[in-house]
Amino acid sequence: MSHRGWFLMFLGAAVVAGCGGGTTQASPNPLTTVAARPLPSAQMSQWLSFDAASKTAAFTIVANAQGNDNSFNFNGYTHGALVITVPKGWNVTVHCSDDPAAAYAHSCTVVSGLESKTPAFPGASLPDPTGSGFVAAGESKAFTFTPDSPFVGRFACLLIGHEAAGMWATFQVTSGSQPSLGTKL
Repeated sequence: MSHRGWFLMFLGAAVVAGCGGGTTQASPNPLTTVAARPLPSAQMSQWLSFDAASKTAAFTIVANAQGNDNSFNFNGYTHGALVITVPKGWNVTVHCSDDPAAAYAHSCTVVSGLESKTPAFPGASLPDPTGSGFVAAGESKAFTFTPDSPFVGRFACLLIGHEAAGMWATFQVTSGSQPSLGTKL
């Protein structure tokens, strides 16, 4: 192989190695629920409301919440530390907003795992989450879906590079009695 060929192969390997950008945290194993410590009641009431009688839940998810060293976060949490739990069969509405001081646009989608681009349930995403279906600074959009089976996956921003930078939360559907927000134990 010529010197140019070796150089190009070395350069390609260096670029691929450099694309990792730090540690990557894998999705939880499918159907292995994630233990979580409930959020303080002030945060819980700000980000979650539900009606058990009508089996409806509403989550407020803020992309790029300020006060965090990583602008690729949901409600200030990164790399799956925020655990969103909903009971199977409940009607879930997600209000996805981008902090007014956000430097980037973001999207919101429930997916099955790392780098998945397809919503895990019908309607479990902003429209076109990898393209024009994003929220810009100060903007808010909502989507509603009904998870119909137990599930453990991700709530992720699908814009290029955002999920890899840590912009995902753990999303799980259980046979439990009520929705909750917590942090991974």
